[in-house]
Amino acid sequence: MRVSGIVLRSRWLFVRERGKQAEAQVLAALPEELREILPAALETRWYPFEFLTIATETIDRVLGTGDLALAYEMGRFNCDRSLTTVVRLVFKFGNVGWLLDRAAKAWDTQYDEGDMRVVHKVVGEEVVLELHGHPSPSRAQCLGIKGWMVRAAEVSGEDRFTCDELCRAAGDAVCRWTFRWR
Repeated sequence: MRVSGIVLRSRWLFVRERGKQAEAQVLAALPEELREILPAALETRWYPFEFLTIATETIDRVLGTGDLALAYEMGRFNCDRSLTTVVRLVFKFGNVGWLLDRAAKAWDTQYDEGDMRVVHKVVGEEVVLELHGHPSPSRAQCLGIKGWMVRAAEVSGEDRFTCDELCRAAGDAVCRWTFRWR
């Protein structure tokens, strides 16, 4: 399985925003093969999926507490970075169900295996997304996806929702994100 350089690049930009010392600390902690790749990841290139997992876990361990809370924050950061002003305007006038459906369809632009889809939707009440056919479940990735989707919902103007998550890497049968409106 491979991941788009866009996702790897976003991880590095997350580190860069924290300053030169953060960059040096993360680079020193990365495995040798990633020390040159992560800072120079090309957004138009594909990389082995394990690079994303290793990079995310290393960044979380070095700049965070090692509990993967920063994986969620990296997802939020990626959302803010990737949503242009025009897309943000569309999100403001679309409903969250529509937005999450678009996010699911974007999976194919970021990963070359697996399929994310909306499996249940009740307009104004609940949207459920699931990831299928992903050969390498990763807790760091699921938290990053959750962070991206929660931030996208917030950008759309939603502020009264919950997002529950299941993750195969955490022992669940499926990777699933359930959004409910209060």
